[in-house]
Amino acid sequence: MKTILLAISGSIAFYKAYELISLFKKEGFRVKVLLSNGVLKFASKMSFEALADGVLCEENENWQNSNNHIAFSKDANLVLFAPASVNSINKLALGIADNLFIQTLIASKAPLIIAPAANSAMYLHFSTQNSLELLAKNGAFIIPPTQKILACKDEGVGALAEVKDIFNISKRELLKEKFWQDKSVIITGGGTREKIDEVRCVSNFSSGKMAKALADAFYFLGARVKFLSSVDFDTPYELCKFESSKDLKALLEQNLECDFLIMAAAVSDFVPKFHQGKIKKNDYLQGFDLHLSLNEDLLKTCQFKGKKIAFKLEFEPQNALENAKKALKDKKLDMVCLNIMNEKNYFGSNQNELYFITLQNEYKSALQSKKNLAFELIKECEKL
Repeated sequence: MKTILLAISGSIAFYKAYELISLFKKEGFRVKVLLSNGVLKFASKMSFEALADGVLCEENENWQNSNNHIAFSKDANLVLFAPASVNSINKLALGIADNLFIQTLIASKAPLIIAPAANSAMYLHFSTQNSLELLAKNGAFIIPPTQKILACKDEGVGALAEVKDIFNISKRELLKEKFWQDKSVIITGGGTREKIDEVRCVSNFSSGKMAKALADAFYFLGARVKFLSSVDFDTPYELCKFESSKDLKALLEQNLECDFLIMAAAVSDFVPKFHQGKIKKNDYLQGFDLHLSLNEDLLKTCQFKGKKIAFKLEFEPQNALENAKKALKDKKLDMVCLNIMNEKNYFGSNQNELYFITLQNEYKSALQSKKNLAFELIKECEKL
């Protein structure tokens, strides 16, 4: 279990630390909290003790146990300094260890992430900017503050970055793996919509959830991720929207040099003849014949340079494996992820089970959350 040391200094944004602790705990991380004298003017030590796995401040410093500036941070895999006040930023940069808070930060050997929060004039002051530059030069990762109306009623840069952004950056630092840090990955997800006219389309029920889980997992493991999706998601990585298979093809052709392509999008096998404007029902009182043409197989025709992994959906288990193996060879894929639909594994479900099929091997995963399944799939990608 990874351990985070969350260092909280005297900023009016201190209350957002409670949300950060909650997010980390929900993900299964241990959270230890380091409190400055400044933050204890806003909040009590007890409020953090109720949430965290350990709390250190000058009030409870003790050399008879691990509550001291040397021992407290030894098991930390990451130090997150958020919110970081101007006073503590400048002291830390210059090594002015005149209090327990700065002493503990200096004693830690773990990677350091700093998220400042301050009045604009204080944040933009040359001393603060010089300190942040010095800290970054020596390995700290700085999450810039945002611009908004601040607690002091001034408008400008200085507000603590969004909690979800701090969380995502921290989680990525905790989970990143060497294998993926220099890899670029394209993930496609969601269903295409092929226009019949300007208001109607041929589509499918793909939710894009499995693709989103994969994009998240690749990102948190350290890969450079680009997510091509027909569904809107809030992501910490680049998301490019598409609607039709033609749109998706154009996006794929812009990204042929990446290391991995995970084709989880549900691309329509057929496309209708397009009618300009809107088809009037009064013109077709006896019914309307919809002509569908076979669509281009984007994965088969795509000249992608890296590893190609495809998702295949089947309803009849009898021939599913045989069909997946045929697709593996015909489309010159490196792996097929076979999804056989059933009552537990349906469109929009939050869980899934897959057969991972390569030329050398095949095995079936357990039915599990798509989040966990994504990490299992990535382990299979590492073997390719």
